[in-house]
Amino acid sequence: MEIWEKGIQYRRSRSYGFTEEDEYRFHTLGVAGAAEKIAAHIGAMNGEKAYIFGLLHDYGKRINERKENKFHGREGYEQMLILGYPDIAQICLTHTFPDKHFKDDQYDYPKEWIDWARKKLAETVYTDYDFLIAFCDKLFEACEMVSIEKRIRGIVERYGLSEMQRELLYEESMNLKQYFDAKIGEDTYRILGIKD
Repeated sequence: MEIWEKGIQYRRSRSYGFTEEDEYRFHTLGVAGAAEKIAAHIGAMNGEKAYIFGLLHDYGKRINERKENKFHGREGYEQMLILGYPDIAQICLTHTFPDKHFKDDQYDYPKEWIDWARKKLAETVYTDYDFLIAFCDKLFEACEMVSIEKRIRGIVERYGLSEMQRELLYEESMNLKQYFDAKIGEDTYRILGIKD
């Protein structure tokens, strides 16, 4: 919690401010709580660890990636390595790329961001925590926990994704949901109370 709060304070101290602070707090606390609930239903996973990963997955958003021209996944990755938390560093990167073999045009990030991520991911061994945080990250839109369908509608509206990007994002997200539904043996939406 102290590291999480320091990231928020850092963002506040920047010249561009932090206009989305309430949303950021809701999102990261929400991802943490959802990950903890799901992990509690899987014997090989630790709920507290899942919570911490969820809380800090967007630590890189202590900067405004567009204004500072740096991918938030890279910022989080590098800062967590400096702090001595390589497992959290990995989550900061993998939550955006749950499939390391993504297509070049799947994301609208600048080429140098994509090239850096692809190089780092090539040597990364994913765990269920990587997949869990990537899944839970897809369940929050603004200050609301929502279905994947509703989240993707929000992402498409915000970033103007192409039809191909939308379809790939939807398929990737639903695959994550089905993976955890199967691991738990029931619908993760029911466990989390998602009705839409």
